[in-house]
Amino acid sequence: MANERLRFWEEKLGENQQILEMLDAGQFRSSDGGVIDEKTLAEVRKWATRRVAECEARIAECTNHMSGRDHPIL
Repeated sequence: MANERLRFWEEKLGENQQILEMLDAGQFRSSDGGVIDEKTLAEVRKWATRRVAECEARIAECTNHMSGRDHPIL
């Protein structure tokens, strides 16, 4: 179970890092391929940055739990 949670958060981390990489490369587009305005891009970047931090924290929790330290996984 803990390994499944760890894999889940590692996958989500990769997805959100990919979003940030696409933003950095100017490749982030709307679903119809259109360009997104700067305000929306800034909001997406802020959201993805928060998600990366959350995923990293969850991965640390999983790792600590698997090694018998700290508190249980939330």
